[in-house]
Amino acid sequence: MIATSYVDKRYAARGALRDYQTMLRVIEITPDEVIAAYDSMTAPRTLMRLSVPSSGDPLAGELKMAAVIDDMDIMRERYRTAMEFRAWFEPAWEALSEQERMILREFYMAGSFKSGATSRLSARLGCSERHVGRLRAKALIRLSLLLYGG
Repeated sequence: MIATSYVDKRYAARGALRDYQTMLRVIEITPDEVIAAYDSMTAPRTLMRLSVPSSGDPLAGELKMAAVIDDMDIMRERYRTAMEFRAWFEPAWEALSEQERMILREFYMAGSFKSGATSRLSARLGCSERHVGRLRAKALIRLSLLLYGG
């Protein structure tokens, strides 16, 4: 497709690396969030149902339940997207060598500790910082090819 030839695939690969941990977290927490939302819907507070809603709106309880249903739909969609992302990303990630994954993890998945990534990797790999830069570039190119093709 012509449009994909204009996409900066290395930039997109860096974004995917940064999003990977977030997607894993979404997969981890969403089922519990959906269960909690469902529980809040199936076990509404008895006092709220027996008394007149404080807003004066007789449909306030129903509106709150509808909002919870909407939230559950959003959570399910977020979960579906995260699962789809993981199914797309992980085969490419696993195809990389352990060294390539270590380098990319250090540069793009290490949070606020990126500033010393080059020097840490230089010491760990026993090579110059310049060589670490070349290894990073090669690993990123390889990941972008695995994710987006040539």
